[in-house]
Amino acid sequence: MAEKNMTQVQALEIAVELMNEFGVLDEHVEARGIIEGMIAKRKAPRKPRVNKEAEAFRAELVEVLRGADEPMTNAELAAEMAVKPQKIANNIRVLEKAGVVLRHRGEKASDKDTFTLA
Repeated sequence: MAEKNMTQVQALEIAVELMNEFGVLDEHVEARGIIEGMIAKRKAPRKPRVNKEAEAFRAELVEVLRGADEPMTNAELAAEMAVKPQKIANNIRVLEKAGVVLRHRGEKASDKDTFTLA
């Protein structure tokens, strides 16, 4: 019974195995080489893509925080930059994880978190 979640690499490896098992005709040698090249390409490590637009937005967010006199909330940052608070929250989370921004928790649960540069 076939697997339900077969990857392209697994399918290509099976094709090469079958070609080797049943003997390859001369005209199929080139096809096997192409398939093996496809397998190597899919197994090669990929360089992660950088979202340049998001990086530029985060740099702008850092500049707004740098110019702030006191810690700012998501809502204040959103109003300052004229974007939705969700966009601010997501990017603040990324900057916080990178150690660029510090989160200051409110004293009470109803108090909003504020942010400053690290």
